[in-house]
Amino acid sequence: MKDITIVGAGLIGSLLAIYLAKRGYTVEVFERNCDLRKVTPKRGRSINITLCDRGLKALDGAGVGHIVRNISVPVYGRLIHQENQQLEYQPYGNNQEALYSVSRNELNRVLLDYAQKNFPINFHFNEECIGLDLSSTTITFKNSVTGNILHRQANRIIGADGAYSAVRQRLQQRSRFDYSQHYAAHANKELLIPASAQGAWTLEKNVLHIWPRGQYMLISFPNVDGSITCTLHLPFEGESSFDSIKNKQDLQHLFATMFPDAMQEMPELVQDYFTNPVIPMVTVCCSHWTFQDKIALIGDAAHAMWPSYGQGANSGFEDCAIFDQCVGKYRGNWIATFREYEQQRRPNADVMGMLSEQHFVEIRDLVGSHEFQLRKKLERKINRLYPTRYIPLYSLIAFTPIPYVEALEIEKQQRQIVDELLKIKEIEPRIDNPEIESIIHKLMRSRDVELPKISANLLEFAR
Repeated sequence: MKDITIVGAGLIGSLLAIYLAKRGYTVEVFERNCDLRKVTPKRGRSINITLCDRGLKALDGAGVGHIVRNISVPVYGRLIHQENQQLEYQPYGNNQEALYSVSRNELNRVLLDYAQKNFPINFHFNEECIGLDLSSTTITFKNSVTGNILHRQANRIIGADGAYSAVRQRLQQRSRFDYSQHYAAHANKELLIPASAQGAWTLEKNVLHIWPRGQYMLISFPNVDGSITCTLHLPFEGESSFDSIKNKQDLQHLFATMFPDAMQEMPELVQDYFTNPVIPMVTVCCSHWTFQDKIALIGDAAHAMWPSYGQGANSGFEDCAIFDQCVGKYRGNWIATFREYEQQRRPNADVMGMLSEQHFVEIRDLVGSHEFQLRKKLERKINRLYPTRYIPLYSLIAFTPIPYVEALEIEKQQRQIVDELLKIKEIEPRIDNPEIESIIHKLMRSRDVELPKISANLLEFAR
């Protein structure tokens, strides 16, 4: 049977619907929220995302990548705002590699519009999944507007309903279903730097601005309309936390002390802060993602991760592309399709969840430190000398399609080289000296057996 029910019409559910419809499947998509294209979405819940090459590749595969690029702003590196007001630019790579900043809501609109204009996909909104019978694959929805109950028997169900997935919660009731979740002690809140009266950006637009302040930080993402979405990261509790900011004076004191240059561009800071919700960060790991040939999980429903590495949507989009490849490979054998999909994706998702947690600490505590900046300079230096032999971890994740598991293994070897260089006294002013380059060549030769060569086609893709 060629009908598939997708639970969730967010980014991942919408993209997966397009992929499946392209293969001739009849796709029905049920979403618990209203159609965001028909209402003005509440601010504060649409934290921007940064699309990298692997996410864009998946969007291109569905035919929608060119549209998404038109609503995105390229960012070529981080601009670090130090406490002493000095600025430090950290490019993402040596070859103008860029991430693409885009509003989550705008991206979702594009995917929904593209799906409905080009394929006979049926979207049903305000339909909350309240039950799932595994034996009969019957799924029950309740309409939040009318209160009507719908029982739908489905041949196959894909749970794309996010970190708090109702589909996954039903699978969790089965024996031997492994599940873990890990909340950060920090959360985030969306704020806004509006466009100028002329519709222009008031801060440099083609960078990711970061104000690292130890236990808290501010990050900003440019939008195509000239506005800049900011994400404030604070602990839930303690000094300088969401719990400790009780009033306007507390908030203004924090910003005037720690983020003065950002504060002067935020006329609605107080209103935004006390209106917008606090959004927790959670890592979800589970197994198995699939049930027989009937049910599969995808995206955050299978592997939610902290947003710090910007890989949540990208990894979910890559899920869709790999899922599509498996569907094409096995041509209706859903047991085999589900098996290979999970075998390919679950180990990589687990690694990316771990890396996302580590990266949060890195950008919060280390990105402004001298040692961190020196490490990045050395990585770029080695990459210039060995562009096919040494690619920093961040670039492997963001600018190549190399699986996350392989990227981490490569990084373990590469890190040893930089660690050796950091032992050299006063190396920074001598980075470009022939003496240091000679040491780099020697270290790279000693690692030739251990460091896999990055294939030329992957490098071409990355650029």
